[in-house]
Amino acid sequence: MPSRTLLLTDVGVDSDTCTDRVIFSFRSAGSEQPGYTVEYRPAAQAQTEDASGRHIRIAGQAFLVVRFEPAATADLTSSKLQPTYTGPGKITPAGMRYVRQIVKTGDFEAVLTWVIGLSEQRPFKVTSSGSPTSLTIQIG
Repeated sequence: MPSRTLLLTDVGVDSDTCTDRVIFSFRSAGSEQPGYTVEYRPAAQAQTEDASGRHIRIAGQAFLVVRFEPAATADLTSSKLQPTYTGPGKITPAGMRYVRQIVKTGDFEAVLTWVIGLSEQRPFKVTSSGSPTSLTIQIG
């Protein structure tokens, strides 16, 4: 697990004939990679906002939960909050084979959670890289 909080800067998507990819990019943290878990969870768990427990509707029939720790969408190290991710909290990408929606369900106490709503449960592969730091989830 990284020793310092990694800061999300972008969430991107890509698709080809066989697979969809969701890419989470973080502010460069040297050689550190994000600590993460990626797993399927039942709809009731996946569609619950961290901390509040509020229900969040997410398009799809299967839900891949991506949890980063320690990670956040804003830099809290100075006296003024500095957002590092300014994109939407709900992304509905067009032209994807399996991905229906990507939704941020938590950003609390250095735990950042996103849920990928899929048309069906599919195999997935996770790869990470540095410079810039990113985590790619390939679904297919």
